Amino acid sequence: MKKILLVALMACLAGAASAQNGFLRGKVIDGETGEGLFGATVTKKGTSQGSVADFDGNFSLSLEPGIHTIEVQFISYQSKTIEGVEIVAGKVTNLDVTISEDVQQLDAVVVTAEQIRDNDVALLSVQKKSVNTVDGISSAAFKKVGDSNLSSAMKRVTGVTVQGGKYVYVRGLGDRYTKTSLNGMVVPGLDPDRNDVQIDIFPTGVLENVMVYKTFTPNLNGDFAGGLVDIQTKAFPEEKTTSISLMVGYNPDMHFQSNSVSYQGSSTDFLGWDNGQRELPISTNTQIPTLPNDFVAETTRKFDPTLGVDRTTSFMNTGLSVSHRNQIQREKLTWGYNAIFSYKNTNTYYEGFTRKRYEKDRTSSEVALERDFSAEGDLGVNNVLWSGLLSLAAKTDNHTIGTNFLHTQNGVSTALDREMKFTALNNPTNINNDILAYTQRSMTNNITYGKHHFGKLRMDWTNSLLYSKITDPDYRDTRINEDDGEYGFRNGGAMNRFWRELTEVSESFKLDFTYDLNESNKIRFGGLGTIRHREFDVYSYDYDPLESFHVLYNDPNWLLEDQNLYSSSNPDGLYIQDNSNEYNNYEGKQIILAGYVMDEMQITTKLKSIYGVRVENARMYYTGVRLMEDNSQSLEDNTETLNETNLLPSVNFVYALQDDMNLRASFNKTLARPSFKEKSSAYIEDPITRTQFSGNLDIKQAEIYNYDLRWEYFFSASEMVSVSAFYKDFSDHIALVFFPNNPGQLKPRNVGEASVFGTELELRKNLMFISPVLQNFSVGTNVSLIVSRVNRKTVVVNENGDSEYETEVNYQGSDEGVEKYRDMTGQSPYVINGYLSYENNTLGLSGNLSYNVQGETLTYIGISNVPDVYTKPFNSLNLKVSKVLGKEGKSSLSLTAKNLLKAENQMVYKFGKEEELFSLYKPGRLFNLSYTYTF
Repeated sequence: MKKILLVALMACLAGAASAQNGFLRGKVIDGETGEGLFGATVTKKGTSQGSVADFDGNFSLSLEPGIHTIEVQFISYQSKTIEGVEIVAGKVTNLDVTISEDVQQLDAVVVTAEQIRDNDVALLSVQKKSVNTVDGISSAAFKKVGDSNLSSAMKRVTGVTVQGGKYVYVRGLGDRYTKTSLNGMVVPGLDPDRNDVQIDIFPTGVLENVMVYKTFTPNLNGDFAGGLVDIQTKAFPEEKTTSISLMVGYNPDMHFQSNSVSYQGSSTDFLGWDNGQRELPISTNTQIPTLPNDFVAETTRKFDPTLGVDRTTSFMNTGLSVSHRNQIQREKLTWGYNAIFSYKNTNTYYEGFTRKRYEKDRTSSEVALERDFSAEGDLGVNNVLWSGLLSLAAKTDNHTIGTNFLHTQNGVSTALDREMKFTALNNPTNINNDILAYTQRSMTNNITYGKHHFGKLRMDWTNSLLYSKITDPDYRDTRINEDDGEYGFRNGGAMNRFWRELTEVSESFKLDFTYDLNESNKIRFGGLGTIRHREFDVYSYDYDPLESFHVLYNDPNWLLEDQNLYSSSNPDGLYIQDNSNEYNNYEGKQIILAGYVMDEMQITTKLKSIYGVRVENARMYYTGVRLMEDNSQSLEDNTETLNETNLLPSVNFVYALQDDMNLRASFNKTLARPSFKEKSSAYIEDPITRTQFSGNLDIKQAEIYNYDLRWEYFFSASEMVSVSAFYKDFSDHIALVFFPNNPGQLKPRNVGEASVFGTELELRKNLMFISPVLQNFSVGTNVSLIVSRVNRKTVVVNENGDSEYETEVNYQGSDEGVEKYRDMTGQSPYVINGYLSYENNTLGLSGNLSYNVQGETLTYIGISNVPDVYTKPFNSLNLKVSKVLGKEGKSSLSLTAKNLLKAENQMVYKFGKEEELFSLYKPGRLFNLSYTYTF
């Protein structure tokens, strides 16, 4: 019995001693390739205490509390000694170390721990050693600047702009020409009218970093031209941490305003989804007779009678995030997990929201614009966004297997109350317009992956299953005509409501092999298979008889009161009618199979080549009702609309001009594929934009030839300068083109010749070189200058083969002043980012002043009497100040001020030198206060 107690006591003492130790964890990185060094040793100097890095380069070492000197060694590599590494009992100290090959038998490098603890430094190391031309932004940068979602953060990446607050443009190219991937697997878009991803659904709290690949190599998807944006979620944790953050935001122009607009939604709107209150109250198969009867009367009363906005007091923004992560070691097996939840509820109120429409003046001999329509009113938006991330991984020295679950939920409730004026000379009209809308977006993604090391062979595999959905339940648009104090539905009045839903399921499997032929040559090969299935449905309804209905009050909520609805005793009352069209709905399927081989070869000690080829086969299928030219209909049932096999070559060179200075050159070919509805016979009328979309079965893939040159100098671990130049030549460039005789009708077409040329400059520098007093200050800037050209003579705009150029000449009566070339839509001629940051670790104080602006951008292409629309520059100036609180530094307080210049979002019509307003809204200044506690 005594022996048992003695053993138990010794075990407890050993456990207590172990519990008092701390952990040193990190990664040993090859300074030449940027990859982890499998087998590197990490030891406490002068002892046998050590650890061997696994095949990803990760290590973990248990040490007693105190200040230690750490040695990192690997055969034929220059060893490195790190002094001043502090270990705290029960805590984890993170340490990433880069070592290089010992070519000249140099002495060991000695540095201090503080010099290499920086997330941004790790990101720069990836950029430096990448075989691609790549830029990015890290989670540390998110925190410094105060960006809460990815759309605001991406504006700070070199050559990147964000359109409409959610769509990424890289090097002036967006929509189909820029692709987004999540942990290396492509993500489909959540907008039925676009090809790209709405990146505002990703909160920065669940992200590790974002990399923007600007050149193509065969191991990447070949369907992009501007860039591939890869979003990486939180990685394998190094230590056990739990944190909670609370945020409040206040905008003096928007919050606590007693006249804000909203409407009564469902009880679960605060969770980002509708609880069913807005669901279509009847079956989509319900046949509603065109003539009213008792069944029609009963059906009419099933619909929500609320059509008008409410005047309420707007509340401030709120946010919450909670995270817990840990790494657990069990002999030779290490476990790691992340659990992260973030929630944000924002309210915006735009008083005096303005929208106008101008046309080219047909009666004037001079260049002039004539107003056709104007609208001004109040817009209120409640935006709820939350995300949950759960990841689990296990690894040994040679193998890692993990899985990630990510769900993002977004609900946006919109209320608009405005007065519309149609100023056409033959029929001027005033209309009071109320719009009630709710958009619900969700994305659920599971990624399972494995990494395996077999001597010189490395195998990586990833399987991604993704389900995404966007719904617009019960979009309500009510327009009451006002004429000399009388109300009605003549001359533009309407009562419309619709339900729209898009769902997509996709699964991708990727397999990659890397084989080290020798120290200077490695070959990579692998393949990918992707299958996507999309369904899109729209159901529209309106009311009869509007023309004869007598409106007593300018109150949309009065219209559907029971005494105004059809019944046997009220035969002149309003009743519901089904206005849906079968050709608005469709199903699509896409299958992509790809394989590649590439070689990374060190030709000389300074010159590296990366070359290879990718083969992609893409097939697309379409199911839907086809509207024929004679207005008859035919059914397309799983009709194959695309079957193409393409060879995509890539050649890249990296020349080391000197240590930490590279010259990169690359040539490659990529693709841009049409979307499901573009490569179809669909005819879709969008009740939101009031435009008609016609599919085009004859549309082809666009092919792009890309040329890149870049010089970069990394003059310290966190400082760099780079200059890039690029040229892109498009064959069969795809664009949406308006019909000259119907500016509200769009059709995708191959518009022939187009090209993009640009240059980029990036600089990051600490200011200590000016004076030691400024050692805590650093500055950074990136500037992009871009020129794009579309040959208007090759842009066919109608079935007769007339070009955009010919149509404009015919409209004006001569070719005087008609340009042969124009910009590509969405392309900014310049983008400027800059920041000044301060960081004092001793005081726990940091600050960041950041600036962003992009040049005047062609947003909508005009045709005939419709002028072009441009987005004006928005000068964004933001400030964030943070302070660590308490002796242990477990809590922090941050204050962020956004749009300090009170810039306005403005779009204008342009015709010659004439300029008139298209839309205007004023976001005002926003102040966010956040508190974080870590334990």
